[in-house]
Amino acid sequence: MSTINAGRKNSAQIEVMQKAGWKIDENEKACYIDIEEDDDADANDKLDESQRVYSRWSELPNLILEEIFTYLSPKERYYASLVCRQWYSAFYLPTVWNNFVVDDRTLTRPKYNYYSGWQYCLDHMRTQNCLARIGKHLRGIEFRPWHSFNNIYQFMTMLSWSIDKGLEQHPQSELIGMGQRIRSLVYHFPCNMSQPNDPEGIKLFGTGGQLLKGLKELMLRLPDLHTLKLIDFVLERFEANHLLDEVVCSCCTKMRVLNLVNVTTMHCPIMHVGLFLNLRELTISPQNIDDDVLSLLADTKLRHLHLLQNCYTPNHLSISACGVKAWRSLKATNPRLRVHLRVENMVDGDVVLQPEAPVHSITYWAPQARIRTELLLRMVDHYKNTLAVYGHELLPRFSSPKPFDSRVDSVLLLMCRQCFNLDTLVIREKVSTSTLLLLARTAKNLQKLHVRRFAVILRCDWPRHPEWSDEFHLWLRRNSRSYEAVEREISQILGYKWNLLSDRDFKQLTVNVRAGA
Repeated sequence: MSTINAGRKNSAQIEVMQKAGWKIDENEKACYIDIEEDDDADANDKLDESQRVYSRWSELPNLILEEIFTYLSPKERYYASLVCRQWYSAFYLPTVWNNFVVDDRTLTRPKYNYYSGWQYCLDHMRTQNCLARIGKHLRGIEFRPWHSFNNIYQFMTMLSWSIDKGLEQHPQSELIGMGQRIRSLVYHFPCNMSQPNDPEGIKLFGTGGQLLKGLKELMLRLPDLHTLKLIDFVLERFEANHLLDEVVCSCCTKMRVLNLVNVTTMHCPIMHVGLFLNLRELTISPQNIDDDVLSLLADTKLRHLHLLQNCYTPNHLSISACGVKAWRSLKATNPRLRVHLRVENMVDGDVVLQPEAPVHSITYWAPQARIRTELLLRMVDHYKNTLAVYGHELLPRFSSPKPFDSRVDSVLLLMCRQCFNLDTLVIREKVSTSTLLLLARTAKNLQKLHVRRFAVILRCDWPRHPEWSDEFHLWLRRNSRSYEAVEREISQILGYKWNLLSDRDFKQLTVNVRAGA
């Protein structure tokens, strides 16, 4: 009897072991999964087919599947494509591959180095198989290296080689159309090589050499680029002057969006940007334009010119503005052009003003940048006929003064009076409730007013103006006593439900610099 029981026990163990197996975890290491018996599962197996309940995820329309797949990594998209036929077809939908991000870990495998320990190296077999599967579907590529520049260089080289093989007279079937749908190329170079504990803070090292050569070879093989963004390359002058040689030859009439931020840190005009005849949006650092570049841009269809300063841009005192005559000539030739001045810096930084430029927006993404009275007065003097958007994003890392004479209330009201086209205003420094009411009443074209609730003082501290009537002064004093009254009155003035923003909502605020476009 004991022999029979032992035999039954061994057979049960064998049956359980048949249900177990090896599985690859997220770190690509093999682990043994032992599946335990589940009495509920046995009970469900005995149910009739008519009593089973199935989900309907496989019936999702392609439009929703496309949106879901865009949030997945390439590895997760592959696993999802194994679920059913509908999800397998979604793997090849066009929007899914609008942007393919290549970083230090993309298509790599760990390899032990005797001197450096474990490192992630590009797996050429996996990369070749991946390009053969999805290369013809790619719409955009974004390179985001952090440390392993060699992996990025090898990926670019393999992609260029695959494109060449796909254009041969008798190509392999899986290489036909390789890279022919790529319309967007983005490259963010980590030019700051300093360590977290480095006392100097920033150590700039630009790209160049074989890495830059590989990128230029790839751009030469993408004749239908509509969007090109090269960020923080920090090149030498000679390399910067020849950066876009290949792109101009192949995409001079097709380029629509061009982003060149900190191509160099010294004054070096990039003349090539004026040779893209159908360019609509250009983002460039102020040290890379001059009067000659503006004269070339006058012959293009440019609509938005963004002059961007970030933490790697030279100090505003060392950058010269373009000439007044050049801006006037550009406005006369291209009257629909809008210029956007923006600062993105975690420390204090001032914007480089461009006198006579058709500036549409001035925005700061700098937590330590204050509203400076003298600078704001210069802005009003230069751009009172064109300025439509002004504001400081992010929460401030400084304390604003409380006395009325030390605050920025009066200069903000002056800007609303002089800049009659102002439609978007973002305020994060301390102001009083009476100031908000005056701003809303004064700015006739104001549509969007974003104000931090924490920075608003319940006070009517404005001296009475001689032109104010008794009724208006009474209205101002009465409605300045509570936040609810201010929100109610401003909502009536703006024509929609208006509220003060909490710090959490203010963090998520993004200014639309194309307001009114």
